[in-house]
Amino acid sequence: MTAFLLRCLTPWLLVLPGVCGTVAAAAEDFLPPEQAFRFDARTVDAHQVEVVFTVADGYYLYRDRYAFAAAPVTVKLGPPSIPHGQVKFDEAFGKRLETHRGRVVIRLPVESTDTPIVLTVTSQGCADAGLCYPPMQSTATLSPAPSGIKSSR
Repeated sequence: MTAFLLRCLTPWLLVLPGVCGTVAAAAEDFLPPEQAFRFDARTVDAHQVEVVFTVADGYYLYRDRYAFAAAPVTVKLGPPSIPHGQVKFDEAFGKRLETHRGRVVIRLPVESTDTPIVLTVTSQGCADAGLCYPPMQSTATLSPAPSGIKSSR
């Protein structure tokens, strides 16, 4: 029985490293999400925050996948001003979706006190080469300063 198993499994054991090596090499071809979708946030004035994503070449973010949250609970966020994107048919979702490439600037109305704000932005994107990333969260702490609130991510 052992000889039979060895005869049956040996060809697979010889092929498996090559297959796994190909998959690992393919995964290395993609940027980590933090590099593919660089995040920054700052306060424009006492009532508005600017969120910026710099999207690497060959990658894109979905316009309808942004979500915003702030802490403490006393901070109130208004509806974001998200620029329109380029419409493309997305195979992963089976429908036409707006996507952002390059630099994306989102303005977000905010009502807060003079306390630091922890802004959490959820986004999701893909690589043109076929990899879609799970939703990711990016966080910035925006603290009051004499000239407004500035990021201390």
